[in-house]
This record gives sequence, structure tokens and C-alpha cells, in this order.
Amino acid sequence: MQAVNTRFDELKNYFDFLWAITEKEIKARYKRAVFGFLWVFLNPVLQMLIIGAIFQFFIKMPNYFLFLFSGLLPWQFFSLSLTKATPSIVYERALLQKAKFPIETIPISIVLSNFVHMLFSFLVFLPIIFFIVRPPLVNLLIVALALVWLFILTTGLTLLASSLNVKYRDMSFFVQTLLILLFYATPILYNLSLLPESKRLIFSLNPLSSIFELLHIGFFNEGRINAFLLVNNIIMSLFLISISIGVFNKNSKYFVDYL
Repeated sequence: MQAVNTRFDELKNYFDFLWAITEKEIKARYKRAVFGFLWVFLNPVLQMLIIGAIFQFFIKMPNYFLFLFSGLLPWQFFSLSLTKATPSIVYERALLQKAKFPIETIPISIVLSNFVHMLFSFLVFLPIIFFIVRPPLVNLLIVALALVWLFILTTGLTLLASSLNVKYRDMSFFVQTLLILLFYATPILYNLSLLPESKRLIFSLNPLSSIFELLHIGFFNEGRINAFLLVNNIIMSLFLISISIGVFNKNSKYFVDYL
């Protein structure tokens, strides 16, 4: 019983510490910014207006601007988390050299703070969706599952990228390039039902495909997802997360030396 209590106290202290640095990240992000938290909402809105003004002529879909926004908001969470978390351990080199603490909390706190911002933005977005599109309430479960999947996958990838960046500083440039490619290889501007069947096989290699298609289905009943795509994306996600945790655990003991 004592061992259980000790383990519980350790977990509580861990999550208390994680939330403390997450809260610090949330407060620091928009310090002295006039619009503050609104930028989380304004950035995808501006992207929606610019991209939608062009692509609405090529992609015929009802409520296309809302469709775009529902993808741009989680994409902003994913890309911003990966971009900011990749160099995060290097930026905190002074702290690592002075104190001992769970190093993984540095990139995870960035992901968690961005996730909180995204959830607040979705709270603003949901009333608009229910007023215009009127999806069934049960669809919120699909949206919730997709967002949890996205959070776990993003956390895994940030652990991988941030740990590799400690040893290979050009990892940040690689991530930025990869994100550009992923943006167009992920169903954000479109859904998979608009593509020929033969072209959809490629998306089984991108675990983000099912996540964004689930969001499209949850919000608009738009999109196409089958068992093959879903299972492959789940397997790919589990593979990437396992590799990420393994690489991070293997390299973390040498971080101070690399820094």
C-alpha cells in the first residue's frame, strides 16, 4: 500500500510540475500582445479567407470556408507545436545544466499549451457549426476522438524531433520543410472523397489523414474513411509514437553532453 501511495505522489508531483510549466507557457505566449489569445482564432480565420477565396473555384463544396477552418485550426496546433517544440530543449540548455527534472516536460508543455488554446478556439467555432451545419450531437464524440488522437501523435513527434535536434541542429529546418509537404499531403483543403480511389492509397502512410477526415465527418458529414485507411493510420501512429519514445529515452541521458 505504501508503494502505491508513493507512486501516486510521484505521478501527482510530475503532473503538477508539467501543468506549472504549461501554465507559464500559456501566459508567456501572448505577453504584451494587444489581441492576446485572439491570435489563436485570427490566424486560421485569415488563412481561411485567403485560401478559401482561391480554392472555392476549384473545390465545389457547401460551407467550404467553414470546412477549411475546421482543418486549419487543428493544423495550426500540430504545426506550431512541432515547430516550437523542436528546438525547445536546446533553448532551455541553461536550465538543464542547473537542475534535474523530467526533460520531456519541456516539449510536452508546449504541445499541451497549444492544445488548450485550440480547445478554446473550438468552443468559439462550435456554435457557428451547429447554427449553420447542424451536425448530430453524437458527432462530437468523433471530433473528440480525432483531437485526442492528434494530441497523442503530436506529443510523440515533438519528443522525437526535440531529442534529435539536440544532437543534429538542422532538425528544425527539416521539420519546417516536412510541414510544408505535409500540409498539402493531408486532407485540409479537400477531403479524400474528391480524389480517385487509386490515389487514396498514398494517404494510408500519413496518420494525419484519418484524423482530419474524422474531423470533416464529425463536423460536416463530409469525407470518406474506410477500414483499410483507418487501421493503417492507427498502426502508423503507434509505430511513430513508439519510435519517438524510444529515441527520446535513449538520447535524453546525453542531452547535457550534447548541449
